[in-house]
Amino acid sequence: MRFRKELSDIAPCAHGGKAFEIAGRLGVKEGALLDFSVNLNPYMPLDAGDVLRQAHDSVFSYPDNQYKRFRESAARFTSVHADNIIPGNGSTEIIRLVAECVIDRGDIVSIPCPTFGEYEQQCRLFGAAIRYVRYSDIINKNYWHLDGCRIVFLCNPNNPDGRLLPRNDVESLIEYCAGKDVIAVVDEAFIDLADPEQSVAQLVDKYENLLVMRSLTKCFAIPGLRLGFGIANKASAEVLNNARLTWNLDSIAAEAGIYYMDSSDSYLDVSRAYVKREREWLADAINGIQGIKPLPASANYFLIDVAGTGRISGEFAERMLQEHVIVRDCSSFSMLGDTYLRLAVRTREENERLVEALRKAAGSS
Repeated sequence: MRFRKELSDIAPCAHGGKAFEIAGRLGVKEGALLDFSVNLNPYMPLDAGDVLRQAHDSVFSYPDNQYKRFRESAARFTSVHADNIIPGNGSTEIIRLVAECVIDRGDIVSIPCPTFGEYEQQCRLFGAAIRYVRYSDIINKNYWHLDGCRIVFLCNPNNPDGRLLPRNDVESLIEYCAGKDVIAVVDEAFIDLADPEQSVAQLVDKYENLLVMRSLTKCFAIPGLRLGFGIANKASAEVLNNARLTWNLDSIAAEAGIYYMDSSDSYLDVSRAYVKREREWLADAINGIQGIKPLPASANYFLIDVAGTGRISGEFAERMLQEHVIVRDCSSFSMLGDTYLRLAVRTREENERLVEALRKAAGSS
């Protein structure tokens, strides 16, 4: 079988969420592990049981490939028009769709680092050359390195560090890109757990070069239901909807997405307050552990630097596993270094267990 030559150097993208695999390696039950490597809403989840049961009968019919009701719900959720919505089997599918539709072999894709690895992974599949830039350059509005690029990806809040750029700063980047014929893809997968007022979703009709991605996985803590969507101007959304896989959302997932988005207002308000409170408590507690430094963040996760313990991130993560706690070793993130770990924000009881495990791994107790 002959494959595209780009596939010869492709390896799986590194992610968290490997509790099942790690449990098997340690010889314990998955439930015995606390997984701080996945960044999900830690607040009490919405109960979609009735909706899922009612949607069961829909599996005997094909979904509506136009996803009219889902797109209308997503439009209400983000204050745009239904014609702007491109349904996706998680936001990762939207990354693949954009790469497939706009990249020609040899095109340059700019990726501010450190950031989510799927941008590079999906673009390389279609022959893109990657131009790595520092995320700090975007923060400082040093945009010259974007000249000549086909696409720039911006994760806001950024993954893995949880930094959130103000809406005006993101628009400044989009406007610069518009003048240079660069597509700006803004990934807002975590913005609903940070500050949705900083979203640029409502700017898609102002800037033809803008595509925004949203994920329902994170804010509603439903990673098993692959749900997300893209937001673009009407003409671009129509092209992307024609190009996406037919029936890319199953009917149960689509119904669940409608329920979650239509029930979101007060739930997400409470969730954001909960995340902020627990993140600040957790960062303060970690500050008291010798050798570990938490970094500022605005999302439901943040980085810690363990350089002061004399260990690299992989070694430290292994010591955490001895306490049955999974953390995200961030050495796979470009331009970050090998002493950083990403921690999700969870419940107070779970966060207390994390702090105790960090103390033991750091040799502080």
